Amino acid sequence: MKVALVQFKPEFKAVESNLRRLAGFVQEAATAGAKLVVLPELATTGYAFMSAAEAKPYAEPVSEVGRTFRVMQALARKLGIHIVWGMAEVDGPTGALYNSQVLVTPDGPWVRYAKVNLWGNDWLWATEGRANPPILPCNFGSDGTRKVGLLICRDVRDKKDSKWSDFYESGDADLVAFSSNWGDGGFPAIAWIDFVKDNSTTLLVSNRWGKEVPNDFGEGGVCAITAKPFGIQCEGLVWNADCIVYAEV
Repeated sequence: MKVALVQFKPEFKAVESNLRRLAGFVQEAATAGAKLVVLPELATTGYAFMSAAEAKPYAEPVSEVGRTFRVMQALARKLGIHIVWGMAEVDGPTGALYNSQVLVTPDGPWVRYAKVNLWGNDWLWATEGRANPPILPCNFGSDGTRKVGLLICRDVRDKKDSKWSDFYESGDADLVAFSSNWGDGGFPAIAWIDFVKDNSTTLLVSNRWGKEVPNDFGEGGVCAITAKPFGIQCEGLVWNADCIVYAEV
């Protein structure tokens, strides 16, 4: 099955233009035959919010009320593709803000996940997630049904603390869609490889690149990492640029 892993540098706070660009990547991936496209953490907003008051105008509900959700759901249905993306979420009843990730399917079901292990600017505006990532059985037509899990950046550590059981165990998910704003460093990160080996799964890494004060996200780096047989697919990766890496999983 072909998947599309997007490397994307969002413009900070420019939700509408970021959404248009992301929609373009989704359409390009669908045309290339991908059944699943994974977009980075906080792909619609950028990362460097300094307070909840600053982040709130750019946060949206994860439901049909939210514009980003409606656009992604419409694209999934129109193009027959599964889409995963990261966004700033506001919870309607409580007003709490989350660094969240969403998976929508072309046939209706969807799930969301709130980042548990906050990092950097997250601490200035986001509420910690309280639940393990969801796993959704997804129908990929002729490629069969796969169990798809979600994961956000630092949550690749696979737990909160010594009292929290692992987010994943071997066999839980066939594919884990990983939306990240990974900091500048080695590629592929050893934490990604450890997660794959520990959980006998395939990690689909989408990442951003570039600087966004005060953060340096480096040159980027997206890939698919499979456990059995172990392998890393990153053909088509372009450093310091928006791009799509396609992988067969």
